[in-house]
Amino acid sequence: MKINKLLLYAFFALLALTSCQDEEVEAITADEQEIIQSDTPLAVFMTNITSNYGAYDDILDESSCFSIELPVTIIVGDVTIVIETLQDIEDLEELFEEFEDEEDFFDFVFPITIIFSDYTEIVIESIDQLEGFIEECDLDGYEDDNIIECVDFVYPISFSVFNADFNIVDTITIENDEALYNFLEDLEDDENALIVSLNYPVTLVYANGETVTVNSNQELADAIEAAEDDCDDDDDICEIGLEELEAYLLECAFEVEIYNQEEDLVDTLQFEFNASGSIVVTGDATVVDEGEWDLLETDLGNKLIIEGLQTFTMANGLWLLKECDEDDELEFVKETDTGDITMELELDCEDEVFDCFDDFELVECLGPNNESEFNLSANTVGLVDCPYEFIPSFHVTEAGAEADIDAIENTESYWSATGEVYLRIESTNGNFEVFTIYLIAEECNYFECYGNYNLTVCDEDDGAEDGFGVFDLNLIFSNCPNDDVEYNFYAALEDAENEVNALANPFVNTIVSPQLIYSRVALAGDPSAYEIFTHELIVEDCYADGCSEQEVDAYLLDCIWNAVNYNGSDNLMEWNFDFEGANNIVVIYTDTQTIDAIWTTSQSEDGVVVTFDGVSGPNIQAITGEWLVVECSEDFFHLERGDDTLLLQRNCD
Repeated sequence: MKINKLLLYAFFALLALTSCQDEEVEAITADEQEIIQSDTPLAVFMTNITSNYGAYDDILDESSCFSIELPVTIIVGDVTIVIETLQDIEDLEELFEEFEDEEDFFDFVFPITIIFSDYTEIVIESIDQLEGFIEECDLDGYEDDNIIECVDFVYPISFSVFNADFNIVDTITIENDEALYNFLEDLEDDENALIVSLNYPVTLVYANGETVTVNSNQELADAIEAAEDDCDDDDDICEIGLEELEAYLLECAFEVEIYNQEEDLVDTLQFEFNASGSIVVTGDATVVDEGEWDLLETDLGNKLIIEGLQTFTMANGLWLLKECDEDDELEFVKETDTGDITMELELDCEDEVFDCFDDFELVECLGPNNESEFNLSANTVGLVDCPYEFIPSFHVTEAGAEADIDAIENTESYWSATGEVYLRIESTNGNFEVFTIYLIAEECNYFECYGNYNLTVCDEDDGAEDGFGVFDLNLIFSNCPNDDVEYNFYAALEDAENEVNALANPFVNTIVSPQLIYSRVALAGDPSAYEIFTHELIVEDCYADGCSEQEVDAYLLDCIWNAVNYNGSDNLMEWNFDFEGANNIVVIYTDTQTIDAIWTTSQSEDGVVVTFDGVSGPNIQAITGEWLVVECSEDFFHLERGDDTLLLQRNCD
């Protein structure tokens, strides 16, 4: 708010002529020592606090000259992300660390708006325009050292505005940094100069969350100056004693990253410091090296000595402690003939082996005596997949697991009602954790997956439709487990009921399509427990017109599909395909693995082509490439790639 002094004088003169003389107006006057003037150190301090800090989002714009107005939309790979908060920027930095070798980590969705330190805004329409501003910033040698980013005002605050006689004429309330910055800039306007004072008390908040309340200009200036000094010291001084450093190193294991003189990451290790003076260095689950360590206090600071490593020799040497922070991180530097090498240590009090496990459930069907048979050591527990060394044991009670007593002997066949058992995982250094395995014994419908499913094949006569085809009857139940059941197919209901004249497989229909057949599904080992289902065998002329690309897309996007046959084998049957329309992602998964790949369709002279890209996984990677759609229906796809054949069947359960 700008007030011209001449207008103020005219206002008071008019007020004196028109107001009642017998009324007394209380005059509030200012203490001249509390007046804030534009050329004072306090005003400069306040401006430095409220300037827009452009460095906090350098992960986005690589420039401290300006910040990018939020929200902003970026594209990482095939994923669109909206950055809305400072926490989103921190999350993006963590994600970027995983892809630090990527030059083009993300792309902006333009237009975007950049904001300079004085809150000037410019709309950017393209990456070339943005890079122009970044280059200009670099050429100007911009430094943001004057900006004080580690202290801020607690809003709202207010100012009193006075006339030339130091009587109050207005009160202005400020709600945020930008408003205060602009208000302070207005103090420098000679044509509309303001006489103002800050209304105390005022509260400041520091970056560490602490607050301080001040009651005068001098106290405010002192508090800001102290905060500025702390800002400068935070990055340069690691005030940790030798004994404290030793205790810190012995506390837990450390995740370690070593960078060469070009600041490229060259090794990722795990350190374990022992009180005996030995250090165990692990590169992965199978490569372990052992050496010795010690600490040394010098005039330059504390130094870490590592020697005797035979495999990870880069970690050997004399390391100067340069930085430490509140996030359990240390930074050491070692001088070499070609330049300084940096080693960053981050406290990791949880052994790597415990990433492999968690509490989980095992569900089995009820057997005799209202108990179920559980395989505790099955791969679903994680014992096979975990790459680290450990000692597992199963216990009936949690106390037994804690004390490592009364272990369960036959873990592959453990009979129990609904309840819990406990898995003890002990690492190579003696640490252990106990996980709960919830056992659930439930009534099961062994035939729940089975039903009156139909089976469709193509007429193999290339358009000469005769209604006959070759059926692989096992495909009818391809999505159902068959460990606990046995089934056969029959041409007549009476045959199914009496278990006679089972059909041979593969089967050529004996009646022009459709032909009705029957299946008898019985519990393995107990043929008296069974159900009978009916099925239609349907022969279609798939070669007359074929499926359009739009039909292929629509079919694949509906439900889940299974790879029931690959070159005559069912070894890919466990893989499920979830085709998604957004970004053409296909999620390919089993009970234990998940792969995100890309799928597309296109039209060729021979027909519709389905293409899989980025499929990385055991066995399943074989489907990568272009597949011609030979047969197509809402329930079944026959795909060919040269001499390879892939059959997909829909599963909407």
